[in-house]
Amino acid sequence: MREWYIARAKERILPRVVKRARELGVSFRQARIVDNRYRWGSCTVRDNINLNWRLIKAPIFVVDYVIAHELAHLLESNHTPRFWNIVKTQVPNMDKARVWLREHGQILEEEV
Repeated sequence: MREWYIARAKERILPRVVKRARELGVSFRQARIVDNRYRWGSCTVRDNINLNWRLIKAPIFVVDYVIAHELAHLLESNHTPRFWNIVKTQVPNMDKARVWLREHGQILEEEV
């Protein structure tokens, strides 16, 4: 089941990263689906975007928030007010997504 989720995440999430990056006007080296525990995504110092495969089980507005969050790090590395303004511009319902992750994120972590 886990491999099925990973394959779906690659099919559905990675194209959204490309689309969102284009909308934001940023470029990244590589986007990957990874198996991280307790981390939804990351942006590396080499401009790679990593996204947790478990996100495929989340609503799409949550996926879009995590993508925008990581891409915003290409413009602002720290969680400054400027960073949050970038994310909010890309995902107006950012607060709703953050609340959803706080309230339901643990469910995504459950083994399949």
